[in-house]
Amino acid sequence: MDFFDALVRYEVSLWNAVDQELARQGQIQLGQLFALRVLGRHDGQARVQDLSDDIGITVGAASKLVDRLERDGLAARRSNPANRRSSLIALTESGQQALASASAVCDEAVARAVGGEDIHTMTAALRRLQTRLEPERTRT
Repeated sequence: MDFFDALVRYEVSLWNAVDQELARQGQIQLGQLFALRVLGRHDGQARVQDLSDDIGITVGAASKLVDRLERDGLAARRSNPANRRSSLIALTESGQQALASASAVCDEAVARAVGGEDIHTMTAALRRLQTRLEPERTRT
């Protein structure tokens, strides 16, 4: 349990430190940045289900998150030509700008938080561990 406790405490502390730095520099919140990063990776072809899967939240929570991103002018829904029951979500120009500027602040804050540790090695280790928890998702 020591590993679990330490990992969870570090994740919460890191989230709070990065979110506070984003706020201090007048950027979007970390939760919004997390969602914009997912939408950016899907290059205008994201569905609410994709956001749900990538972030690890319910479809209902992902839908509400998209509602808030739309309200803030960071993302826009459009009809999905392949499936009338769903829509595609893309970043707006404001969303792309917010993603770029907040990502830079986030990267600097994370680099400060991990200090001299090898971030690439740590990332690889976390991804290996993650595949053990979500084997079906990582195979697709």
